[in-house]
Amino acid sequence: MKSLNPTETVFANDRRGARWVALALAAVTLAVFWRATECGFVNYDDPDYVTKNRYVQQGLTAESVHWAFTARYEGLWIPLTWLSHILDWQIYQDNPAGHHMTNVLLHIANTLLLFLLLRRMTGSLWRSALVAALFALHPLHVETAVWISERKGVLSTLFWLLTLCAYTGYARFQAQGSRMQAAGSYAMTLALFVAGLMAKPMLVTLPCVMLLLDYWPLERWKSPPLAPAENPSSETGPNMWTWRCWRWLVGEKLPFFLLTAAFGVLTSSTQPESSLTVAQRIANALISYPRYLWKTLWPAVLAIPYPHPWSWPVWQVMLAAAFLVVSTVWVIRRMRQRPYLATGWFWYLGTLVPVLGLVRMGLYSMADRYTYVPLIGIFLMVAWAAGEVVAKWSRWKPAAGVLAALLLGLCAWRAHDQLGFWTDSGTLFTHALAVTDRNCFAHTCLGYYFQTKGRLDEAIRQYVEAVKIWPQFGLAWNNLFEAQALKNGQKNSDRKNE
Repeated sequence: MKSLNPTETVFANDRRGARWVALALAAVTLAVFWRATECGFVNYDDPDYVTKNRYVQQGLTAESVHWAFTARYEGLWIPLTWLSHILDWQIYQDNPAGHHMTNVLLHIANTLLLFLLLRRMTGSLWRSALVAALFALHPLHVETAVWISERKGVLSTLFWLLTLCAYTGYARFQAQGSRMQAAGSYAMTLALFVAGLMAKPMLVTLPCVMLLLDYWPLERWKSPPLAPAENPSSETGPNMWTWRCWRWLVGEKLPFFLLTAAFGVLTSSTQPESSLTVAQRIANALISYPRYLWKTLWPAVLAIPYPHPWSWPVWQVMLAAAFLVVSTVWVIRRMRQRPYLATGWFWYLGTLVPVLGLVRMGLYSMADRYTYVPLIGIFLMVAWAAGEVVAKWSRWKPAAGVLAALLLGLCAWRAHDQLGFWTDSGTLFTHALAVTDRNCFAHTCLGYYFQTKGRLDEAIRQYVEAVKIWPQFGLAWNNLFEAQALKNGQKNSDRKNE
């Protein structure tokens, strides 16, 4: 494992320094995201997860717990997420501020865990802090942190990071030859991994991330516990030694891969069929990678949801594929000198795979919430590259500090601004329609908002726009008929009163 670099910061050998950094991260994140407590429920998934779910609203009962472990929503088996919603209702009832605060607290916990995990693995205080701060404050993460229905995202990430913390402990004990402690840490890693899968199947890529961490920063591929006769000076040579190292590391994770396969089959077998062709899904997946990177760099126009164009221009698909190939080749050619590039880049590419729509695709082409874990890889690349520049040219250190503070300040300002759009369904989907085109789902959600407020004419107009965009959209048609029936009922009632 990486040793501490005492030249990076005067606080690097001081645990109190890490505590102060952690406290600052928690305080700033809470200050930025406190605005979430002023937001209400929205009519996108919140009714199914909380406001109209009779099992959740029972609180902690034998029936609700049994339902949590047997229910499927959109093909997902997420009993721990359901239990968290049930517990929230037990405590807060229908007060949305409490439900939002749980999400925010989980987001803060994830930020602190990420900071402590990276510092433990790398020994680097400020680079770890920068990654955690970007994770905490980036505007793309507002959707995950504020949306009550995305509890599964923040909760599964909590278990994701706890799993990696336990795995780091296992790697340390294994390197020290402490077999009993290593076995206990391995069992804990496996248990936390299962818990994370029970919160959201997003963790299916975690075994591959463990292998990336084995490459850097843990560097376990250099010294696995092989037999004494198996060493680089043996007749097999260094290449065979490296092969045996990686074979052992992959074999070590076999239980994790088996669990990944089981949950993958469980999830995919219950997913509804996609209305898109395989070619359309692959095209959207290729284009999503650079689109997410652009929104990371310039998070000015964010919305929920982003409508799917159904087909992308061929030249855009080819350009995206070329970008991915060139970027990957560039990273591979530099991975020996800068191994953090490989870990960060392949973290980003790999953890996005389950949410690219290759198996299932709805009415949207991408979603901000899908970047919650993948962007950690990009932040790793940025922080360690910046640290490398500062280490090489020390005179840049003050400027680097100012630039980092400015960057984080802009992220905090933009995230706080983005939180304002989550006040209610009307504000959220009015904004979505303002920054996206042909967004039939946003029209439908805004129409339902107007319908619940008794503004039936406005609701009908929104439903009509939705079905114009996509005539096969059954939800919009159902809501249109319902709103028209309510309007006719009002007219009949008015006539009788006359």
